Order: sequence, then structure tokens, then C-alpha cells
Amino acid sequence: MTANRPTPRAGVLDIAAYVPGKSSAPGVAKVFKLSSNESPLGPSPKAIEAYREIAGHLQDYPDGAATDLREAIGRAYGLDPSRIVCGAGSDDGDGG
Repeated sequence: MTANRPTPRAGVLDIAAYVPGKSSAPGVAKVFKLSSNESPLGPSPKAIEAYREIAGHLQDYPDGAATDLREAIGRAYGLDPSRIVCGAGSDDGDGG
């Protein structure tokens, strides 16, 4: 690595690159990649309705603190919303 770039931990560069599932197969009209969370059933009717309800506000930037979501989770499970952390993925918000 160069002086301007950090050096990865030992072994990181030895990890094989991810190989995505096949997008097509001979004799198959449509391949559903279940490991990529693709569904042959299409979206849930509830998801479609939720989209329709919010479609006029898709340009709005979401609340980064997820206040409404944390309050709803707190109500549903009897928890203090200030002690609930919401993030965008498994490595989001872990501090490093």
C-alpha cells in the first residue's frame, strides 16, 4: 500500500471476491436469486400500500435518528426509545 492508504489486516486481501448468483440459466425463463432476497411472489401488498402512502414524499431526506421508528419499537415492546439504536446494516453504528 502507499503512504496515503491504510494497510488492510493480514489475510484480508486473501479473501476470495464475492461471486453473485446466476442471472440466467438455459431453458429457464426467469431465475429468482433467493440468496439475493429476490422473490418469485413479488412485493407484499402491504409494501405496495406503504409505498403508495409515502410516494409523494420520496424526495424528503429521512430522519437519521429514526425517531418515529424508535418510538414505535419502544411502544410495541415496552422499551425506552432512547436506548434503541437503528442502523442501515449489520456493520452500521458499531463504531469501527
